[in-house]
Amino acid sequence: MLSNIRPLLIALSLGAALALPAHAQQTAAVATAPAATVAAKPAPRTAKATVNALTPGNYVIDVAHSHAYFFISHLGVSRFMGRFDDIKGGFVVGQKPGDSLVNATIPVSSINAKHQKLEDHLKSADFFDAAQFPNMSFESTRVRWNNRGEGVLSGNLTIHGVTKPVDFALKVTGAGKGPRGDTRAGFEGNVTINRSDFGMNYGLPRIVGDTVEIALSIEGILQQQ
Repeated sequence: MLSNIRPLLIALSLGAALALPAHAQQTAAVATAPAATVAAKPAPRTAKATVNALTPGNYVIDVAHSHAYFFISHLGVSRFMGRFDDIKGGFVVGQKPGDSLVNATIPVSSINAKHQKLEDHLKSADFFDAAQFPNMSFESTRVRWNNRGEGVLSGNLTIHGVTKPVDFALKVTGAGKGPRGDTRAGFEGNVTINRSDFGMNYGLPRIVGDTVEIALSIEGILQQQ
């Protein structure tokens, strides 16, 4: 009796395996493969290696892969997010972090709030007043980062015709080659400001909050010397 059961179990197992879809058979094969046959993932690049991969030189901001977001309270019940879709300018990666520079301009007309009437209101004299102040700008006064790629980007931020010193929390996010062989470098920056400091007081304090968080993700392309 037992001698008849074993061949039957083998046949049932083989039939079930053959009935599986091809992708399931492949998954099962990987699951049962010896550990030595599974390829190990490459070790992630360390922060120090990322910093060391930065190539000194002049970079132009790649607008297609750079973003400027802002976050602000609406009616005290939600955290509204908007963005600007056009960032012009560039930066210099120095031989030392302190030799680096940043200069960027954002047209107010590029604001994106996913709602045309809201965008028109934000461009009006109640907020950014794009007709009188068409651009926001930032010019660095000091740049520094450590071996972990973390540091501070200090400079003058101009919004609504008012210029104030600010300190962005800075992070080196990557460096390397693009698909066409160009050299690229990436950074993130975050800062919190009060819009009333820049003369934007509409809706305070009930409708729209005063505190604004700005988050930047910038990718630049090294220019040929």
